[in-house]
Amino acid sequence: MKKRLTAAALALVALIAAGTPGGARGYRERTQRIAPGVTYTSIKDPRGPFRIHVVSADLSRPSTFDVELARDKLPGFETTSSMAYRNNALVAINGDYARESGRPVMAFAEDGRLMQTPLVWGRNFAVNVTETDSYIGHPAISAWAYEPDVASLHSVQRMNEGQPGYSEMAAYTREGGREERPPTYACATRLYPTEAPRINYEHGGVEVNHYVDETSCSPSRVYPQGGTTIAAAMGSQREPEMAGFIPGEQVTLGWSLGWSGVFDTVGGNPTLVENGSISVQQENDPFFTRHPRTGVGSTPDGRILMVIVDGRRPGYSVGMTPRQFAKLFLSLGADWALNLDGGGSTTMTVNGRIVNRPSDGNERAVSSALLLLPGSDPGEVQPAPAESPAPLPLISPHDAAGQWRQIVRDPASTGGLASALMERGKPLPRSISRAARAFDRR
Repeated sequence: MKKRLTAAALALVALIAAGTPGGARGYRERTQRIAPGVTYTSIKDPRGPFRIHVVSADLSRPSTFDVELARDKLPGFETTSSMAYRNNALVAINGDYARESGRPVMAFAEDGRLMQTPLVWGRNFAVNVTETDSYIGHPAISAWAYEPDVASLHSVQRMNEGQPGYSEMAAYTREGGREERPPTYACATRLYPTEAPRINYEHGGVEVNHYVDETSCSPSRVYPQGGTTIAAAMGSQREPEMAGFIPGEQVTLGWSLGWSGVFDTVGGNPTLVENGSISVQQENDPFFTRHPRTGVGSTPDGRILMVIVDGRRPGYSVGMTPRQFAKLFLSLGADWALNLDGGGSTTMTVNGRIVNRPSDGNERAVSSALLLLPGSDPGEVQPAPAESPAPLPLISPHDAAGQWRQIVRDPASTGGLASALMERGKPLPRSISRAARAFDRR
């Protein structure tokens, strides 16, 4: 028998947060069915006070989970509502944390295309293409290029994530824009796809057949131009392998998160619930105090929970600590849950309408979004993406700088998380270290 969001279960929110027995006077809960197998519940809990928004989606029903990259490229910001509108999404919540350029921090893949490997060690959420399984945790990412004519397999260590090291190959696609280009002094090969992405269940990953368009060594002019470029630095350990890519030959590009049948993934940090137990501790950093929160969870009976809590509004909703947020997910029946970007980024849209009150006073532009579509994902059933409706106004470069200033100063967003990681001595890449220092100087 499927579990449902009952008043008794949801009332646990008040008891968990307040730590006291008894009912909550003025507690209100409203649930509506917005699609087959999908409900939206808004909760007013005076004990916080909290304003909580929960979408529960049954994976066995027709709706489909999808992810979206801001402006369909890595560098750039866009609001959650704009991404929802472009994709005709039933529900949308903000996704991963953002870097200064607007791109996500963790691994990101969409419609079978691995857009980037992660900048830092992190976690991800994914649902497989058959909508039968979901995954939350640290993905074991791998990528490869295979030449079937000579049975030669080449490992690829980076995707739109910096220049290759001495023992590495790196790949670049159009989504990287000007921010991610092959190094000038490199051997590089450009490939173009000959088919749509497919699942290789033997390897547990996604593969696409390509043909080699061009191979060239330093000074390299082989840019993606709509395809994929693989590069190795001149004089590196991997340079000799590049000579094997001959124009016209077939090459299969593949990638895997270590999770079977996954086309899409979005990142977050930290995990809140693992195997039915709270996995986050209460710390003293600003990140761990009460703030607006966004998260996604899964239940043993095959539901996905998209949950947000408003905050920074005394008398209306004060927000939650990560541990309180984890307890909320447990009360809703989740056995796994992941914290996404929060603070002023926290946004949920239902049927095209923003249902919460973002703490900035208006909607913040973010790096990515997690979507629930009313039917199948057109990007996964057609070789080319379907034409999208005209988007809402996007964030201009000038506005993007303002968005970053808000994000880097926000205790529950990139700045707060980066500061907490630095405080614990975690090794951080330069851009995330800059975010931590900017947060500490605020």
